[in-house]
Amino acid sequence: MTTYDYLEFPMKFIEWCQNLSEASLLGLVLSLVGVGLLMYMRKARRSDQASNEAIQAQNADAVVIALERKIELQNSAMAILGERVSALEEYLEMLGERQQRSDADKKDRRFYQQVSVMAGQGVAAPELAQRCGITAGEADLIMALSKKAH
Repeated sequence: MTTYDYLEFPMKFIEWCQNLSEASLLGLVLSLVGVGLLMYMRKARRSDQASNEAIQAQNADAVVIALERKIELQNSAMAILGERVSALEEYLEMLGERQQRSDADKKDRRFYQQVSVMAGQGVAAPELAQRCGITAGEADLIMALSKKAH
């Protein structure tokens, strides 16, 4: 093996190129330039796609974060509304108990005795109804019974 064996292929290639016509050589050069250009464009497209995918991933992450924040805000608002509903339920229960006690107090015999005494003292039926929290019909009935008793 000689010291210049590694140069054999390039030399044969150069000889082959010298045997080509100018048009063939020009076609070969243009073909190589075209292949190089296609490879460059493919690489550029891949890098564009990669950057677009990265941008889309960032946008998707931002949307997810915004939606998670919105869900957190809605959850806290729902918790506050739940607390308010519970407080209103307790308040309504308290009012119901008060109303029941008030109704029970009205039905108490002593209550009607006091109303009858007031009617006997000359308090008018509308004023009696307003003061005692009874209906106008009840006040008229008590007034009529009070007049019969005296």
